[in-house]
Order: sequence, then structure tokens, then C-alpha cells
Amino acid sequence: MVQKTKNRNVRGRLKQTKPGTKRTRKRRLKVLIANETYPPHVNGAAVATRRLVQGLSQRGHQVRVVVPNNSYRDEEQYEPSSPGVKIHRIKSIPAKPFHQEFRLTLWAGIDSKLNRIFRQFKPDIVHIQNQLVTGHSCLKQARKFGVPVVGTNHFMAENLVHYFPKPLRHASLALMWKHCIRIYNRLDCVIAPSYACMKLLREEGLKTPIEVISNGIDLERRHSEGPVPEEIYTKYGIAPDVPAFLSVGRIEKDKRTDLIIRATAAAARSSKIQTILVGKGRDEVEFRKLASRLKTDRTIVFTGYVPEKDLDYIYKLSDVYIGAGAAELQGLAVMEAMAAGIPVLAANSVALPELVENGVNGFLFNPTVKGLADKMRLMIESRNRWKKMGKSSLAKIRSHEMPVILEQVEKLYLRLIAAGKPAGRTSLRREGR
Repeated sequence: MVQKTKNRNVRGRLKQTKPGTKRTRKRRLKVLIANETYPPHVNGAAVATRRLVQGLSQRGHQVRVVVPNNSYRDEEQYEPSSPGVKIHRIKSIPAKPFHQEFRLTLWAGIDSKLNRIFRQFKPDIVHIQNQLVTGHSCLKQARKFGVPVVGTNHFMAENLVHYFPKPLRHASLALMWKHCIRIYNRLDCVIAPSYACMKLLREEGLKTPIEVISNGIDLERRHSEGPVPEEIYTKYGIAPDVPAFLSVGRIEKDKRTDLIIRATAAAARSSKIQTILVGKGRDEVEFRKLASRLKTDRTIVFTGYVPEKDLDYIYKLSDVYIGAGAAELQGLAVMEAMAAGIPVLAANSVALPELVENGVNGFLFNPTVKGLADKMRLMIESRNRWKKMGKSSLAKIRSHEMPVILEQVEKLYLRLIAAGKPAGRTSLRREGR
């Protein structure tokens, strides 16, 4: 799904391919991708970035990745799933106590490191995934060498502000958005994963052209054959004969885990149900205590971290997915559930209504305990529609399939490259490319 936004301040006109034009032989591009998070980190931006890297590599493009290392040293390695992809991991420091997983790349020396990478790799295009140190530094090098830069926005300040002390949150929110927009206004184009994201960026002051391109989903992964092994139920304490609601993601306040727990407790008073919470997070201990106080020990299942193979089975055994996030710019976990053919209950906020059509592949709920509990009860009453809703989920998510998304990304890359480099910049081509 792509939307082109007109803007008279475009740095060069993006060339469009006319419908019906005969396609020439696909060009093999050199793509440099930068992010401040990447696997083994477990979050939506890291997962989406790796999918992009893998997909571009599989389609024959040369890809380099610049990300923070998980230690105070520089290191080069190859992507395990795509052996031809080199990852440049830059030394970093932990962001604790503000965030348990996040790393902060150091400014010191990064320009000279990136300069060597640019001169060696000679990218055709740079694709940054955020406005922080790696993305900002790659933007500076790209401008120096006249390489076009596109940036996907995974950032929403509201997802991070709760990590700051309460007295600083309001000011921090404004500053984070100001910094994001300042950097992204220097790009040639911005990719928004949803129309809600595009609207938000415009409201915050983004002037750069925007295209709406989904983060994408691997539909094949969620279609495992055969029954769920009995040991999966035993291993995670899941009851095989009780309707199962599922939520996957960080066990933290911005994902509204507490709302899911309280709504489950309310809905369980009238129906025998269970809710499976997959993931870990900084608020997990607090939420386990909440579940215990509400006497939902046998109703709420905390699985902790789940390996991908087991997670496939958990999606398969679950009946309904709950997407309750307060600030979802798209909702990768909801998309995973849809790819598994599961009906969805989604919070009626930000981008989730773009994925869930009320009464078709699930229901939208007002993000309150009563709002979610009522829809959980309605879903139990509608169990004869689960199969049909699941098929609708699968049908709706097909437009987000990775081959479709990669085709859109490639076309955008080629238009930006064809639009030419900013005047007065050094060209990597003149350096013996």
C-alpha cells in the first residue's frame, strides 16, 4: 500500500514509471541500511529491519548494515540468515537504567568509520531506520558523497517517554519529536508504515515527501503443518481445552499489559478463558503481582521469551489475538496473528484500525478495561465466526506480504537514484567506482 504525497519542496522530482511500460532488467543495487536496534534485540523495529535486509539480499541486491554492537568494541560479522550481508557493529554503551536492552552508539570516531565504509562499499542508496546516532551519521556521510537517503519511521516518542522521570516527561516528549523531525526533514523521502504514521509525522512538522509502505510480513512462516505438539501445552502451562486469547510483545506499560490482565479478570467471571502473554519486559514482575492480586494465576499465562519455532505453535493454538498497544505505528504482532489466520481484538487507536475491520476480521475496542472485557465476551459469544474471521484476517494481510513490499521499496530506491544527487557534493563514482 503506497501513497505519494505532493510537496513543492522536494529535492528533485521523483520519476514515475508509467503504467504499461516494459520493465528492463532489474538493476542490482548497493544498499546501506542503518538502525539503532537490530537482532538479537527483540522489538518491532529490529525485526522489520532484518526482514528488509533479508528480502533485499534474496532479491539479488548487495546490502550492508550499520548498527550498534552489544559491547564496547567495533566488530564485523555476517547476517546468519543472509551470508552475503555484512553487518558493521559499532561500539556502544548500555542505556540502563532507562532501558534494559537498548544500546547507545558513541559519536566519538563514528564519522571516520562510516567514511571508510562508504568509500569501500560505494552505496547507491542509504536507508536509515531512525534519527539517532547511526542514522544521523549515515545521513551526513551520504550528503557528503551525494548518495540519496530514505528513512523509515519506526519512532514514536510516546513509546519512550515513560522511561524518563515523571518531571521530565513532558519536555522530553517535545524534544524527542523536534529532533526526529529536524533529521527527517533533511531526507529525500520518508517511508511511513501506515497512514496513521504519515498523519502523525505531518502534524509534528515533517515537510519531506512521504510514501506509505508497510513493514511487511512473511506469510509462509505462520503456516506450519500438522497439530500442535502436546509438549508445547505442557512446557508453557497452556490448557488445551480452554479458549485462548494471545498477546505477544514487551511486557511493559506502553503495551497496556495491565489493561489486558484486568480485562481478562473481568471477562473470566462469566466465561472460562485463558490469556497467554508472550514476551519479557521491565514491568513483568509488577504485572505478575497484579495478576496474582486479581486471582488470575490460572487464567493468565506468562510464557517469558519463546523461541520462534515454539511461537509459531502458540499462534496456531490460540483462538483470538489482542493488540492493546497505546502507540502502534503499524503493529507487527497483530500482523503476525493475521498471517496465522487468527481473529483480532485491537485497540481503536493510532494505526491498528487500518488492520482490523470491525465485525469482519475481529473487533476494535475502546482502550479501557470495560471496553476490552466487553469485546472479549463478545468474541466468546461469536466463536462460531472465528474461522471466518480468521480467513478474513489472512485475506486482509496479503497486501502486506514481503514480496509486494520489497517491490515497492525497490521502485522507490530507483526513483530516488534517478532523481540525482544534491549539487556540489563529492561523488563516490569519481573515486573509482
